[in-house]
Amino acid sequence: MQDEGATFTIPKQPVRHRVHGIETFNVLRGGEYLFMPSLSALRWLAEQPGEGAARQTPG
Repeated sequence: MQDEGATFTIPKQPVRHRVHGIETFNVLRGGEYLFMPSLSALRWLAEQPGEGAARQTPG
């Protein structure tokens, strides 16, 4: 959330321009970003040899 009385800076040559006291115009409602692989990708990952719990080392 933006602080009350925030400052917005516009880059400009030779001197930047600052706008003070702007109000919030957006509200964060929450959300998530998730990576959801396809079933075929999950199957491919499961078939890959690796250091998993099911792997047994000769000993």
